[in-house]
Amino acid sequence: MRAAVFKEFGKPLSVEEVREPKEGIILKVLATGLCHGNIHIIMGDWKYDIRIETPRILGHEIVGEIISDFGNFKRGDRVLVYNSVGCGKCKYCKLGHYQYCERVKVIGLHMDGGYAEYVSIPSDKILLKVEGNPMELVPLADAGITAYNSVKGINKEDNVLLIGTGAVALLALQILKSRGVSVTIAGHNEIKLSKAKELGADEIVIAKDRSIAHSIAARSSRLKFDYVIDYVGSEDTLSDILWLLNREGELRIVGEFGGTLNIPEQLVVLRGLKIRGILYGTFNDLVNVYNLYKEGKIKTLTVPYKLEDINEAINDLMRGRIVGRAVIIP
Repeated sequence: MRAAVFKEFGKPLSVEEVREPKEGIILKVLATGLCHGNIHIIMGDWKYDIRIETPRILGHEIVGEIISDFGNFKRGDRVLVYNSVGCGKCKYCKLGHYQYCERVKVIGLHMDGGYAEYVSIPSDKILLKVEGNPMELVPLADAGITAYNSVKGINKEDNVLLIGTGAVALLALQILKSRGVSVTIAGHNEIKLSKAKELGADEIVIAKDRSIAHSIAARSSRLKFDYVIDYVGSEDTLSDILWLLNREGELRIVGEFGGTLNIPEQLVVLRGLKIRGILYGTFNDLVNVYNLYKEGKIKTLTVPYKLEDINEAINDLMRGRIVGRAVIIP
């Protein structure tokens, strides 16, 4: 089968013939999303934090087709793949928070993923039967889950700031607007901010200062927010960001661009502030975000690329040319 293989940090993926998987539940890959996590892996940003054996077929955001009957799934069923497989015994797995299991195995990281014509899935418990266009469905498997998890507990009485204009942020914006929440979104890319406005953002802020917080303070009509959700996580986005929170406000950090959060202790205590990290989500989050998609409350905003053009897609993503999610079609 054809696959895009990761072999060396900082190098393009190699599109080549490899052996088809024989064990586990075999899916014919219909589409696989490309996210910044893949870029971090390829460029070696996380090589000291996450061990990855090469050669490896990346791709953790997958929609595929069952090729042989298995359990409750029949040949031809279309499925979204929840990508984290836990030990099933620890307290995190018992809560359904498999992404925090110390022995977690992630498809497309610890085992071969979806940048190929076929992929092996270790369990039917991580498959969700779906209907619809694979290219539109596939971002739900990672970006959708993360977006849904990142806005849990937020309701229409809250005033929210989203930082970043990538696929996860644009999905989160739509989920919040479906609840009637007031949302400001800030970023550098004016084309993506225009899309955010089109999707219902109440206010957009073009960040012209190095510090996002300073840009928002200077250009937003809203002085304080109940929630600030950072989908970038860089030095520029985290700098002074806590000052934009209301009393008992909460900062949620989703993006992993290596920023450092410097926290004035008195600010946190006197305002009762909370800080929370967001990593992926649960299988139930996948079910819930798929239901929102079926109800027409969110659009996934996809840009298709052929498997042979995956390195072009990677370059486009790195240069901020993609509005929404790049999707690789084998």
